[in-house]
Amino acid sequence: MSKSWRILLALVAVFALVASACGNDDDDAPVSEPETAAPEDEPAPEPEPEPEDEPASEPEDEPASEPEPEPEEEDEPAPAPEPEEPSDPKIVELGGGAVIDIGECPDEWDNYAGVTDSEIRFGSSLPRSGALAGFGTIADGVGLYFDAVGPIGGRNVVMVARDDGYVPARTVTNVEEMIDVENLLGFAGILGSPNNLAVHDLLNENCIPQLFNLTGLPEWGDPTNYPWTTGALMSYETESRVWCQHVADELGSGATAAVLALGNDAGEAWRVAFNECAPEHGIEIVDEIKHDPQADSVGADVINLAASNADVIVVASSGAFCPQAVATVASLPWEPMMLVANGCQSIALFWVPIGPLANGVRMVNTQKDVSDSSLADDEWVQFVRSALEGQGIDPEAASHALGYVFGEVLHEVLLAAADMDGGINRTNVMRAMWQMDFDSRGALGNSPRRMDGANDSYMVEAGRMEELVVDADGARYVPVSDVISFEGETGTFGQ
Repeated sequence: MSKSWRILLALVAVFALVASACGNDDDDAPVSEPETAAPEDEPAPEPEPEPEDEPASEPEDEPASEPEPEPEEEDEPAPAPEPEEPSDPKIVELGGGAVIDIGECPDEWDNYAGVTDSEIRFGSSLPRSGALAGFGTIADGVGLYFDAVGPIGGRNVVMVARDDGYVPARTVTNVEEMIDVENLLGFAGILGSPNNLAVHDLLNENCIPQLFNLTGLPEWGDPTNYPWTTGALMSYETESRVWCQHVADELGSGATAAVLALGNDAGEAWRVAFNECAPEHGIEIVDEIKHDPQADSVGADVINLAASNADVIVVASSGAFCPQAVATVASLPWEPMMLVANGCQSIALFWVPIGPLANGVRMVNTQKDVSDSSLADDEWVQFVRSALEGQGIDPEAASHALGYVFGEVLHEVLLAAADMDGGINRTNVMRAMWQMDFDSRGALGNSPRRMDGANDSYMVEAGRMEELVVDADGARYVPVSDVISFEGETGTFGQ
C-alpha cells in the first residue's frame, strides 16, 4: 500500500472518532477508541522525550513573599583622629605645666655630667665654721648613708663638700669652682636661704640640679620659674602658720608675742608669715628684733624682748642662736611659751649643752631625731645609729644623722631616675624629684615625701608640735599634737 493511502485511512479514522464523541455529549460513559492495527512494515514511533520537571507552582492561597528589606546603611566610620604632634624631645614635663626646656641650656651642657661608670657625683656647700658649724657634716652624713646602703647600678654616690662659713659670697665661690673642676651631676644640701639664693640663678641658667636646699624658704617651691631647684624642709610660711594655730589653741585669743628673727631672707620669711597669721588667731605681736647672722650672741636681744613681758617668744633663727636664746630666757624672771624653729631640732647638737634649761622648748618637728630617747626602739633610728657606729661615727656628734635623713630621699630619687629612659642623668633626676612619692622612714609618722611639679611643689608638708623634756631619764620630745598634714595643700610658690 502506498504511503498516501495509509495517510488517508488514518484521517478517516480520526474524523470518525470525533463524530462519535460529538454525538454523545450527554453520556457520561466514555467511548472506547477502536483499535487500529499498525502496519507490519511501519515501525512504532519513538516516544517523545519526557519534559524536564518544572518547579512546582506555589499554592494560590500562600501570601506572596515579602520583599527583602533593603540593607541598612552602615554607620559611617569615625574620622581618623588627627595625628598628635610629636613631642619635643627638648621639653621635659615636671607636672602641673612646669617643664624643663633643654633648648635653653648652654651649648656645652652635658646631661650626663657627674655620672661615670663607677660614680654619681654631687657637690655641697655648708658652714663647717661659725655659728652654724653644727650643720657642717650633713653632706658627710649623706655620703655615709650611701656607703651603708651600697651602690646604685654599680655606681657609688660621692659627696664633695666645701666650707662657706654661712657666708653667701663664699658659697658662690665654692659652687663656681666645683662646677669647673669636680665633674658634678648637681648640688645637694646647700645650707642657708641667702646662700642658696646666691647661686639660684647661676645653677638654673646652667641647667644644673640644686636639690634639697637645707632651708624652708618658700621660693624653693617654684618649678615654673626655677625647675632645677627644690627644697628639703617644711616651708617657713607653713611652719609659722602652725605656730599661730598652736598659740591660739593653747592660750586663746588675746595672746601677745615677741619675735626674734634671723636678719636674712630666712628670718624675714618666718617673721612676715607669723605677722600675717597672728591677727587671724587673735595674737598681738608686741615686739620684734632682727639679729645679725654673724653675731657672737643674741643674749642682749632676748633681754630687750623680755621687757615686753609677752606670753610667747618666737625664736625664728638657727644654729647656736637657738640654745643661746633659750638659755637667756631661762635666766630671766620671764616665763613665756618658747616656740623655736625646726632647724634647731637636734637634741644632741643644740639642747644637751644647756641641759634642763631647755625644758619647755616647743617646735614643729618633721623628722626623727636619733638623739631623742623616746625613739630608741624606732626602726629608722636603730638603723641610723647602728650604721654610724659601724662606720666609727658617734650618732649624736655633729649632724651626720641628719645626712642620713636626706640621704634616704636622694636614694629614692636616684632609684626612680635609674628606671627612666636614659637612666640617671640631670633631667631624669629633676623629673624624679618633682614627681617624688614615697613614705619616708626618717619622717615623723613615716609621713610621705610627695610632690607633683607646679601642682604640689613642697616635699615636706607634715609635722607635729612637740615639747622638749629634759630630766633624769634623758632628753626627749613629747608630742602635744597629732601629726598635722598639709599634704598637697601648700601648692606652689606665690599661690
